[in-house]
Amino acid sequence: MCGITGFVSAPAAADELTRAVRGMCGALVHRGPDDAGEWIDAAHGVAIGFRRLAIIDLSPAGHQPMISASGRFVATLNGEIYNFEELRRELRARGLAPEFRGHSDTEVMLAAFDACASTPWRASTACSPSPCGTPSSGGSISRATAWA
Repeated sequence: MCGITGFVSAPAAADELTRAVRGMCGALVHRGPDDAGEWIDAAHGVAIGFRRLAIIDLSPAGHQPMISASGRFVATLNGEIYNFEELRRELRARGLAPEFRGHSDTEVMLAAFDACASTPWRASTACSPSPCGTPSSGGSISRATAWA
């Protein structure tokens, strides 16, 4: 199973945050021997690290932390979204999908987040049967938002 680590601190130099989160990832190498990555927002003191055990998308396109197509969201995912292929098809059918770079469930989850961010929805209706809780659109994209 993959390893996820990270922290939020006072704003700091990017190289300082990178060094710290890489050290943390090094302690998790046994959790994910296939790849490692980090995402840093020095201005806000945020560092996210990831050790990858590649299972679904074995290509470099599955590298994490992964940034959404819009650049708005960054995610690491340890687990599996079982209906991600169905969600991918639905996003495409509704014209809400980016040009997918790979075949990972993480990328589909981020595409669903982007779709939800661009359509009106309320958190209280996020698990409704319509995408992102919009009452008139029908579908099931919102199931991905429940794991956010």
